[in-house]
Amino acid sequence: MVMPLIRSACRGLIVRSNGFPRPTAFSRHSTLVRFNSTTTNTGSAQTTATPNGPSSKSFWRSPVAVPRRSVFKFAGGAVALGAGVYLYNISDAFRHNVLAVQRVMVAAEAVVIVGVDYKYTMDITNRGLVEGNPEDDAERARRMSALHTRSANRLREMLSKNGGIYIKLGQHLASLKYLLPDEWTTAMEPLQDRCTPSSIESIQALFMSDIGRPISSIFSSFDLEPIGVASLAQVHKATLLDGREVAVKIQHPALQEFSTVDIRTVAALTHLVAYVFPEFEFTWLSEEMQTSLPKELNFDFEAANAARVAANFDSARKEGNKSTIKIPDVIWSRKRVLVMEFMVGSRIDNLQYLRDHNIRVSEVSNEMARTFSQMIYKDGFVHCDPHPGNLMIRPTPAGSPSPRNFEIILLDHGLYRELTPEFRLDYAHLWTAIIASDEQEIKYRALKLGGTDAYQLFSSILTGRDWSVVQNAELSKKARAKDELVNLADGPGSIADIAGILAKVPRDLLLLFKTNDLLRALDEDLGADDGSQMRTFAVMGQYCAQAIYEAEKSAIQSSLAASSRATTMTFLVRTLSSWFKAYCSYLHTVVSLELFVWWIDVTQSDALFYKILVHLGSLLF
Repeated sequence: MVMPLIRSACRGLIVRSNGFPRPTAFSRHSTLVRFNSTTTNTGSAQTTATPNGPSSKSFWRSPVAVPRRSVFKFAGGAVALGAGVYLYNISDAFRHNVLAVQRVMVAAEAVVIVGVDYKYTMDITNRGLVEGNPEDDAERARRMSALHTRSANRLREMLSKNGGIYIKLGQHLASLKYLLPDEWTTAMEPLQDRCTPSSIESIQALFMSDIGRPISSIFSSFDLEPIGVASLAQVHKATLLDGREVAVKIQHPALQEFSTVDIRTVAALTHLVAYVFPEFEFTWLSEEMQTSLPKELNFDFEAANAARVAANFDSARKEGNKSTIKIPDVIWSRKRVLVMEFMVGSRIDNLQYLRDHNIRVSEVSNEMARTFSQMIYKDGFVHCDPHPGNLMIRPTPAGSPSPRNFEIILLDHGLYRELTPEFRLDYAHLWTAIIASDEQEIKYRALKLGGTDAYQLFSSILTGRDWSVVQNAELSKKARAKDELVNLADGPGSIADIAGILAKVPRDLLLLFKTNDLLRALDEDLGADDGSQMRTFAVMGQYCAQAIYEAEKSAIQSSLAASSRATTMTFLVRTLSSWFKAYCSYLHTVVSLELFVWWIDVTQSDALFYKILVHLGSLLF
């Protein structure tokens, strides 16, 4: 295949070197050239050139001999090109290397262009603008907004082109509303829903390579069209041979080929950004991907996580803590295939579905707060990707333990984080201090847990609220308005300040930042009222109080066990006093927050009792 191509190319070159006539120049308007005629059409008139004639300049260049070295260079290039094409088509390893290099170059090109654009705009273009001048400040803001927009669009195009893990990275960037400018998060949002499905042929090949059996030998029916497509996998509805309907989650086959090189590329590029822009520390982003993605790409981990979180909620129900959460049963799993119970429902943010089934948004918001507070403060095992695509809702089926008229179905158990008891206690103390607006305690906990003394900015990142709201103890009294969506890059701290904090905090806390922000965004997508948003903090405050009390009670019990042989009356009195103080503090917090939630419910119910209280208040005051 290669040699005939080379022979043909060389033959053409030799013929040309032996005197085949070539045109050297003709009118810029020429549309037709006839090599064996002396007439040329210039577009406006016919002109005739007579070669070697006395009154005209020769149109043709004299034959030129091509050096033998050029022939060899051309032939060598043709051989290399032909060999490359040949290897690309017959060698999987060679093709993989070529495509891997191509993906790296596409990513590197986009990042370098964005970096140069930022460097040029911030260091040179804005140099003539005077700080404090209203017109210059407005012009600087306009230029920066345009810079953010074109840079984000350029990077999104690269992420879409490379696909796979790059799409996952873009989805993560879209969730960093506490860090990135609006232009960036808005540009990345389309990546949440624009994922290309893998072909059924590649899916069939995956089943043969991973399981050793065709799809038809495992399922009696298998829907060819996926019911859901995400960045890492797609889901098909199928029926097992025993008649059970199942959802089959299948990893995109192409991911395995490039996942390792893609993760390393992202790591290298974030280190490059950190080197060129030392003030922008984003290496934590690639470090988190290197930790999380290998587990997300192994569905055996996901199956184990689903079983564990289901057991946690079953245990909570036995202790009297009712829950609306439903985890689909996993039937079997392999590294790239997961077969689980099929469930009918709708996305949790489908407001029309909620109305059709008489499901109250405020109750959904309340149950989400309880569910994730249970995971964080009690179980220490947290689902860290609660976006609407991973949450379904359905009316309560017969026999369900749900205390409401609905069940929340939690999907995609690939990304979890296990929290140590010490971390959970510090986190509970931090949130308790934030809700109570205890500035000194906030400062202490931010330094202990987050490793930063910038406690005001740290609190704003954690809560998604302006520091003035936290400072004035209005977190559970004043709902976040739409115009208070905290874009911290343009607020009290710069991107560099926030990136500096995120580079210091523990990796577990980074994922909790993301989880908190996704839950707040869900509340706003649901259109949760002011009471629902305030009730969320009240519910979380109750779980924090319980976590603190349980830790103090455990410490008292350990102290008693350690001194059981030398117990004195003084020691017993002191221990009993400590327990009583801890219990009273816990009871005071829980009862206060219960009354607060009750008052929110009363004020929003338009009940007669509330109307009477309002009327009495107007008479007395």
